[in-house]
Amino acid sequence: MIKKLAYCNAKRSIKDYLIYVVTITIAFSLMFSFNLISNSKDILELADMMKNFKIALIIVSLIVCFVLGFLINYMIKFMFKKRSKEFGLYLLLGIKKKDIAKIFILENLTLGFISLLLSFFFGILLSTVMSSIILNIFNAPYLVKLPTNYLEPILLSLGYFFLIYLVVLLLTKRRIKNLKIHDLLYYNNLNEKITIKKKRSLIFFLVSHIFITSGLLIFNKEFVEIGIEPNTLLIILSILMIILGIYLFISSFSNIILSIILKYKKFKYNKDNLFVARQFNAKVKTMKVSLGTLSLLITLTLVSLTFSLMFNRIFEIQIDTSAPYDVTVIDDEENFNKYIDFIKKDYQIEEVFTYHQYNNDINYINDNLSENYKGWRGTDTYIRLSDYNKLLELKGRKAITLKENEYYIHTSTSSYNGIMEIINKIDTIKVGDKNLKLKGVTSLYYTSSWSFGNGFVIVVRDDMVDTLKEETDTLIVDTKEETKEELNNQLINILNKDICERDPDTDTVYCYASANVFVKGYYVATNKSVMTIMDFTLFYLAFIFTVVAGTIIAVQSINDAVTYKKYYDTLHKLGLSKRKILKTVRKQLLIYFLFPVILPFIINFFITASLNHIFAPFLPTNMTYLVFVFLSSMLFLIIYLIYYLTAYFTFKRCLGY
Repeated sequence: MIKKLAYCNAKRSIKDYLIYVVTITIAFSLMFSFNLISNSKDILELADMMKNFKIALIIVSLIVCFVLGFLINYMIKFMFKKRSKEFGLYLLLGIKKKDIAKIFILENLTLGFISLLLSFFFGILLSTVMSSIILNIFNAPYLVKLPTNYLEPILLSLGYFFLIYLVVLLLTKRRIKNLKIHDLLYYNNLNEKITIKKKRSLIFFLVSHIFITSGLLIFNKEFVEIGIEPNTLLIILSILMIILGIYLFISSFSNIILSIILKYKKFKYNKDNLFVARQFNAKVKTMKVSLGTLSLLITLTLVSLTFSLMFNRIFEIQIDTSAPYDVTVIDDEENFNKYIDFIKKDYQIEEVFTYHQYNNDINYINDNLSENYKGWRGTDTYIRLSDYNKLLELKGRKAITLKENEYYIHTSTSSYNGIMEIINKIDTIKVGDKNLKLKGVTSLYYTSSWSFGNGFVIVVRDDMVDTLKEETDTLIVDTKEETKEELNNQLINILNKDICERDPDTDTVYCYASANVFVKGYYVATNKSVMTIMDFTLFYLAFIFTVVAGTIIAVQSINDAVTYKKYYDTLHKLGLSKRKILKTVRKQLLIYFLFPVILPFIINFFITASLNHIFAPFLPTNMTYLVFVFLSSMLFLIIYLIYYLTAYFTFKRCLGY
């Protein structure tokens, strides 16, 4: 009988809470699909760095388990609250409390297993789509095929499932065990435990602003200075202050708004303002903790989306900055032939170009730069104008010209501000017996291979280098085929180990090469691996957080349609048309959905602006981060809008309109 009753209740719950079941199915589908991808041989062998994909996904999946546990626990409490009178009647009819717990646990396990089984099917389809996306990122050939290694992904998914439900259902069993008949009959009227008196609302509201503002200022201060390592304890403190501020803001805001509305009679009695304000205030009072948690999840969602987009752009730029040519080798010129001969074994060489770098007796730039902008080499690096123009040509850029008394600086974006700080000191420099005036400074299309160990290179006319000291030699090789990751390791192995040191503690000799190698294929593979790992994990988290937030607010709103249907019927009897009632519903739902979102949008903007101090040198402009903030907000709102529309049309149907 218990099993049959649990089955019937589960069937009814699917109809009543379809949006919740769909969300759980989607979440487990994503979890299973990522487990399949992280065990795919085709994916893991794309690059050495991709071996970390599996570890990253396991860590993220544990975070997702915690968030899903919050959702499932919330929904089980919500369903139990709505059916508490039913369970109270079971007790009155003589059914034991432990049997009621069994019925409720069995029906929730049934819902969970249905979602899990569906997730296996959808997860396989999702994994094929995501695998094709990853392989496309690496420009690898791809044939549509189903995964072959199912055992480990299924076991992992089952492990996550039982971990979540074991904890949640044990809490549920304990909750039921401690309730009495009176508690069950009136459980639906209980609010969340935390309550704030009206007199304290203003204080809490002001304190929330102080906490959030102070937290953001501390966070910003730790990232404003380039080259200075942030204080971990202060960052943790700022995050904790922001989190506490979010909960205090959510708890007090509705009372503040309601008190403002009640003061102004014209606004108070205008249309449906009082009704909507009262409904909103009542909703927040019963959902303070939940709305605070949702607001926190939405903040994490927006930050995850923003940085996923930002890192994408950074990695693209970094490839061009670190390895703009197929192969770059910095070594003595007499060693270049062995590199060329080795490359010829597997690649067709289209062009070979070598050039020299020089230094001066006086370091006009390095000696004046602040420590934050200095490179490890410590000497100014000079390059011939003809060599510089050839390097620009190989990158598809226009050549420059210099007069007899001019020189030019090409710097990285990270060193640009430092050079501009001393621009007056380096307006004129001396090379040999000639004074050269600065023609200009640019940071566009700079590559670190031009001036290894410095963040800038000085360009002078060819005849100027005769009085300079030769510093390093560089080999540039362009190949017909795209270079691969393996070539970088192979070329490193043939470098001469010309620097040796003995460790006095272990008596071990360590040898290093003063030369260096930059293979484009290696940087492409590494950056694509990191980009893929970060993109998929951050989007995974962001999507889960978004659907959890949307589900809870949507289910609560749909439940209001059933609970408060009598209020809307009364409004209709008082002469309010169905069209106007639906307008009120839309306004009410819009406030419910936007309320936990407004603060996260503000926090995301300021957090991104703070971290932009670090990322700006790798982005086209200092304001590029605004594009990423906008795009992440739009991506979030698109998914969020689906839940809003679902809630509205279900609400409308529940009212019978």
